[in-house]
Amino acid sequence: MSPHLIELQDHSLSIRAPGEVLAQSPGFASIAGGTPVYGDQARQIARLHPRESLNQFWLQLSMDPLAIKTPHFRHAADIAHGHLQSLTKDIDLANGAVLGVPSSYTRNQLAVLLGIVRQCSFNAVGLVDLALLQAAGSDADECIVLDLQLHQAVLTRFQRIEGMLIKDKVVQVPAAGMLALQDAWTNMITDEFLRQSRFDPKHNAETEQYLYNQLEGWIESCRTNNELQVELNHKGTVYQARLAYEHFIDRSKHVYARIVKELEQLKARETALHTRTSLLQLPGFTLSVPGLIALDEDITVASCMQHLDHIRRPADNLQFITKLPATKSIAVSSAVRLPTRLPTHALIDHKAISLPAGKIAFGKPDPGVEVARVVPLAAGITDTLILEKQARTLLAHTSPDSAVNCNGVPVKNGQSLQLGDVLSWPNGPVLQLITVE
Repeated sequence: MSPHLIELQDHSLSIRAPGEVLAQSPGFASIAGGTPVYGDQARQIARLHPRESLNQFWLQLSMDPLAIKTPHFRHAADIAHGHLQSLTKDIDLANGAVLGVPSSYTRNQLAVLLGIVRQCSFNAVGLVDLALLQAAGSDADECIVLDLQLHQAVLTRFQRIEGMLIKDKVVQVPAAGMLALQDAWTNMITDEFLRQSRFDPKHNAETEQYLYNQLEGWIESCRTNNELQVELNHKGTVYQARLAYEHFIDRSKHVYARIVKELEQLKARETALHTRTSLLQLPGFTLSVPGLIALDEDITVASCMQHLDHIRRPADNLQFITKLPATKSIAVSSAVRLPTRLPTHALIDHKAISLPAGKIAFGKPDPGVEVARVVPLAAGITDTLILEKQARTLLAHTSPDSAVNCNGVPVKNGQSLQLGDVLSWPNGPVLQLITVE
């Protein structure tokens, strides 16, 4: 039996097996209740007890004494050990685990991590750069892997040199992680409550925590319906605010701008830019960061299993793997996997256009092409995209010289499309395939 892969990405630590996520846990810890708790349980009370909440221990992994004094933890390494034990306690790791480690870790942090692992209840049989496992799914000679951690974005550049895929450079972008985005979005929601109901949700810890706990669901509803009316109950009084998806997009721009600024210095024209499929769902992400090519969420474990002989080491002699043989991953396609549901609508210019059976044209179709509906595009946009919905698939039809992209890659005529795909015109509109219940 093969080992599992543990991804030490603090936004969501994960244990993966081929085709399966066995456990996930965000990098939060809390000592508010006396006994330490981790993951979602800690995240959901972080705003209620800010002084007893910790979320930088994976970013600042070290043996340095904590600024706050607590009988539970001496340093960040203690917290990380507790979190890792909590993540793995219910998972059978009898065959060991390969640790996927952030590219940004220093030698000292790797040494601390190895010390933590020796105290855990499982055997680590490999230590590999997590971004390298993602890059192994790319066909490009040079690529950048973009990841969002809790507190920062990380850009890792790889090159194929003499048959090896080698890590070339790592750039950390502070204040451009998931927490910065969540703060921007909750500040926007707070502004809307103040404007519409004269109520400040962040003035009270309970309503502030409620904002963060509901944020993901509210964003998903806004993405689907463009607008959403939300409610907050504070001491028996119900306050309401109407949110628009474009508000989430607007408040994201300054965070994404930090990433784009670094990308401009790091990325050449021919460099492929990869990210996880799940990040494409972030409001405004594909609009602000052009050229993204999504990699399947399973590409990390697929690459790990494919290169296991190169990665595996004795538990007492782990080495940090930062290069792999430059062979194309055969385990998982780099395309987004086909979902069980077809898109029902196309979201364009903040409007959801239904996708009935048959053909619908975005732009001006050629004479003689029969379509059920034509959606006009702005003047100057000459490339027409036709979506054809059949019983079990949605197909794209374009001209051979079309410049329309799907997830940053030119659309092929007859290409099968999937839920969540993002189609874009150069200097033109962006269309996202969604489902409306």
